[in-house]
Amino acid sequence: MSFNFEFVAEREDAGQIISEEYAPGVVKDFLFAGLQAFKPGSFVHVKAVGHLFSNDYQTSTGQLVVEQVILRKPKPPAA
Repeated sequence: MSFNFEFVAEREDAGQIISEEYAPGVVKDFLFAGLQAFKPGSFVHVKAVGHLFSNDYQTSTGQLVVEQVILRKPKPPAA
């Protein structure tokens, strides 16, 4: 089974997006676990690309990433 998706979203929204993606359960479980490392309200970059061969993990390939994205805040105007 092949899977390929990537997005940036708020942590709470990312869980919903992952659940709607077409990917094996083991991939989704890993990504959900990764989301727990970040505090609510933070933005995360999620990437999942690969192919699982009938649960044969020695010949399967993939890249799974869950990382926080730091958003820059504009400086307040000088008074």
